[in-house]
Amino acid sequence: MASEEEHAAGRMYCSSMRPIGKKPPAPSAKTRESAGPMTLGNMRSLGPRSIDATCKACGHREIVNVDDWPDEEPVPALGPRMRCSNCGHLGASVRPDWTQLRGVPGKPRP
Repeated sequence: MASEEEHAAGRMYCSSMRPIGKKPPAPSAKTRESAGPMTLGNMRSLGPRSIDATCKACGHREIVNVDDWPDEEPVPALGPRMRCSNCGHLGASVRPDWTQLRGVPGKPRP
C-alpha cells in the first residue's frame, strides 16, 4: 500500500500506470491538425478496401470499392463526389467499411 507521502505527491499509480485522480493530457489542436484526414492508402493499410457511403438526401446506403482511386485521396473528399444510385442526389457521408474486418484473425475489431 502507498504511504501518505506518496499519495500526497501524486505518485500512487493504478493498473493503467497513470497517477490516480489526474487525467491524461488532451491532444493539442496542433497535433490533431497535423494528422489530417484518413487517406485511402492509410485505410487500405488497415484492411478495408471499400467505403460505406450513405446518401445525404434519401439515406440509401451502398458499399463502394475504391481500389481504383489513388492512395493519396482523403476519404472524406470522396463524399461530395458520390452520386446516389437511388435518387440521383450528389453528396454522401462516407467512412471506411470496417465490416470487412469481421472474423479476420489478427485484425482489430472496429
